[in-house]
Amino acid sequence: MKKIFMLALVALMTLAMGQKAQAIENPNPKGTWVVGLRGGYYPGYGANVVVDYTLVDHWWKGHFTVGAYAGYNARSYHWTYYTSRYSNFAVMPRVSYGLNITKQFEVHAGVMVGLNMQLDRWVYDSPNIDNESHTYYHFAHGEFVGARYFFTEKFGAEVEFVYSGYQSYFNAGVTFKF
Repeated sequence: MKKIFMLALVALMTLAMGQKAQAIENPNPKGTWVVGLRGGYYPGYGANVVVDYTLVDHWWKGHFTVGAYAGYNARSYHWTYYTSRYSNFAVMPRVSYGLNITKQFEVHAGVMVGLNMQLDRWVYDSPNIDNESHTYYHFAHGEFVGARYFFTEKFGAEVEFVYSGYQSYFNAGVTFKF
């Protein structure tokens, strides 16, 4: 019984190692461009474009990318006597590390820093109070984690969760590889 158990364990480990070796094959060689077009949600609604360029294609089962984020997010809140509206437009370089789970599926994480332009407007219900509008420029930063799944070699879907005060927290859309 002990020999059968050891044989089964060795067979399972060999199978797992074979699957793992296949799973880490890098589908993004150096020089690959990946472009994502996404809608953003919460707080408010937005849209953004992400471009990533594979700079290092083999490092611990994954790859490093450099790229850029450009996005717009708008939200509004209605209070008792006024409505406040906030619009953000951000442009930020970003770096990320993508871990290849399979040839089609990747998870990634990274950081981005850049400039954010924020327009704040307060619209008052009373005609006796003038509406206000202010534009601010901020140094913006964010951290993100996400995943991409490619249905074909060049087309897929992606999701990304961003921690930043200026972008949508949840982004989903399509991605293209060049």
